[in-house]
Amino acid sequence: MTSSSFIPESGNQDQQLVQQQDQQERAAFVISGSTVNLKEHQLKIQVESHVNFKSLMFHGCDIKEYYVVQGLMKYFDMLNGPTYKTLVRHFWVRASVYDKEASEEEERNLVLLYPELKW
Repeated sequence: MTSSSFIPESGNQDQQLVQQQDQQERAAFVISGSTVNLKEHQLKIQVESHVNFKSLMFHGCDIKEYYVVQGLMKYFDMLNGPTYKTLVRHFWVRASVYDKEASEEEERNLVLLYPELKW
């Protein structure tokens, strides 16, 4: 009698494929150093409310009660919620801007060198 406990090896191949994709994704992201001449602690963060009901009321547009009645104030509390200043500073000193045309040209050149990158 033959045993029916044969397990195909495809699970191992799937795992290797997932590991390769993970390595490719990691290679796509690069944590850069500072792109500006400022240190993180030198940045001044100005925190504003997205919807400032006090300012609207001062200018004659008192709409806060409409949102209170609808039970939407928790949404505005979340929207105007905490700003993570350390995260904002960390992002801005490392942010960089790319020229779209230059990046598309670079992409075309890489596809010519490595045809497997073509979509």
